[in-house]
Amino acid sequence: METARPMEKLLENLHTVLQAINKTLNSPPYQPEDPQLNETSAKLDKPNKDDNAYIFIVFVMFLFAVTVGSLILGYTRSKKVDKRSDPYHVYIKNSRVSVI
Repeated sequence: METARPMEKLLENLHTVLQAINKTLNSPPYQPEDPQLNETSAKLDKPNKDDNAYIFIVFVMFLFAVTVGSLILGYTRSKKVDKRSDPYHVYIKNSRVSVI
């Protein structure tokens, strides 16, 4: 029964940790009493000139994606077109070479 003893200890420790996490999650949120901390949180609520910077980043990424996508589509479509005036196709069409 020596193998059951470490497992019981592990389960007790796990139960203690889970109880502490549950107690932490169910407690009310922490409210700082320091007025200086409240001022910094008030500064975060004010609009800033850099608040919409993420929109610019998304816009630039969108333009890049459209440019790369159009280049890829244009390249793949140009390869699909069977060019009848291609010298290789003209040679194969006009030659009467038999395969040995």
